[in-house]
Amino acid sequence: MLSLSHFNRRTIKGDVFGALTSTIVALPFALAFGVTSGAGASAGIYCAIITGLFASLFGGTNQQISGPNTGLTVAMVAILTSFVAQSPENGIAAAFTVVSLAGLFQMLFGFFKLGKYFILVSYPVISGFTSGIGILIILSQIEPLFGASITELPISLTMFSSTNTLVGLACLAVLFIWPQKFSHVIPASIIAVIGATAFYLFSGESIPVVGAISSELPSLNLPVWDSTLAGEMIKSAMLIATLSTLDSLMTSLTVDTISNDFHDSDQELVGQGVGNFVAGLFGALPGGGATMRTVTNLRAGGTTPLSGILHALFILAIVLWAGEYTAYIPVAVLAAILTHVGISIIDWSFLKRIHQISPFSVVLMISVMVMSVIFDLVTAVLVGVFIDNLVTIRRLSEIQLDNIKLCTAKDAVHMSNEERQLFETMDDSVLLLNISGPIGFGVARGLKQCVSTADQNKTLLIDLSDARFVGITSTIAIEEIIVGYQDEGQEIILSNVCDRVRKDFNKIKLLDKISSDHVFTTRIDALNYLQQKLQQAPQ
Repeated sequence: MLSLSHFNRRTIKGDVFGALTSTIVALPFALAFGVTSGAGASAGIYCAIITGLFASLFGGTNQQISGPNTGLTVAMVAILTSFVAQSPENGIAAAFTVVSLAGLFQMLFGFFKLGKYFILVSYPVISGFTSGIGILIILSQIEPLFGASITELPISLTMFSSTNTLVGLACLAVLFIWPQKFSHVIPASIIAVIGATAFYLFSGESIPVVGAISSELPSLNLPVWDSTLAGEMIKSAMLIATLSTLDSLMTSLTVDTISNDFHDSDQELVGQGVGNFVAGLFGALPGGGATMRTVTNLRAGGTTPLSGILHALFILAIVLWAGEYTAYIPVAVLAAILTHVGISIIDWSFLKRIHQISPFSVVLMISVMVMSVIFDLVTAVLVGVFIDNLVTIRRLSEIQLDNIKLCTAKDAVHMSNEERQLFETMDDSVLLLNISGPIGFGVARGLKQCVSTADQNKTLLIDLSDARFVGITSTIAIEEIIVGYQDEGQEIILSNVCDRVRKDFNKIKLLDKISSDHVFTTRIDALNYLQQKLQQAPQ
């Protein structure tokens, strides 16, 4: 979050250069995303201005540059199309209300400190998700680039000879062949825009252009709630909030890696949420952290949130005094820029190494990618995370089951000599159930199975010497074991219940089911008690 400490002579020069450089990079993308969304170029431009300004003012990543990006644009296209089809009168207004609602959700994510959980997504899911977005953005640019939808491509080969297509393909070639070392001076996207605009002005060819952006500031529009779209609006807002959050926090992690700094995830979500809330009120696209623009800002010298604020103000100045010149920019060059983005964000590195990666990770990645294209982004992510978590839980449960040992004196391990000698004197009349490590809910069934196969006529000593966490499901499983033994008239002894585990047990009053003189501080105390009881028993 911006504070007075960010204003000093040492950093202002770098912030100005960082803002100027990132502005040059951001402008073509803001125009392209706006046009592609169907809301118009100004929706993309004002997204860069509004989200860039407020995310820098209230966010938690110093060098973050925010604005429209690929995933959010793809989602917004689907939302606008669906809402207008279902409610022609209120569809557009409801779609931008969704943007504001998404901002509120993001602010709540930040207030409830949920930022750390959004980055706990496995790489195959993220890879499939981003690759799916790449394919979607490529598919969305086929018509503006070739003048025909994808279903018409096989029978419309003559379109490759149209002027619009040739301009687009030429721009796409520039984007791919422009030397990387020159991109620090002038980005390939700017070269493509300048070249295509010059061609349009001097060739006299009639090709689709973007159109002028009004120099008037956008008007404030109050949110519109359409009851017929209520369910869709909430679902869409959650999608936008999640996509913006993932993009922003992933970009923040990239900044941390480059700058050796540490961002505040929850504060970043608050800042992005404020930006999206305001963007929706002014009919702008939703925004999030933009990795390429943020890295450009960082490399050019930007070090504080002031760079993001200046970036937004520079774009605003260009719109107010030069917005009319976008009337000469061909749509084909923006389609080429986005096609290049779509191709670039497909995870080719992962796809090239498919033969080296586990089959499950490959199937998960491809499944998420296909679902992103065929169904929708939120379904793809939710299904991918759900499947991945199930497999992860199963694997962790297998590891945790190794931490549960049911043994007699003959096969007991990890005991001191004194404990072992005591245990051996009990003539196999006692079973030791040793539980160590964190025990989650996936272990509960295995825990009960482990005990159910043992001799129920022996006293059971449950030792939790190394247990630091026992989930509620496993706690209930232990309770069922205790009750089962007690129903058979057998003794249950507990030892080494640490404070944290004791609190878990007390939540369901488990310790109330055992006599207090059967709960011991240490394992050796429990063994001494059992030995004395055995000696006192009638022979």
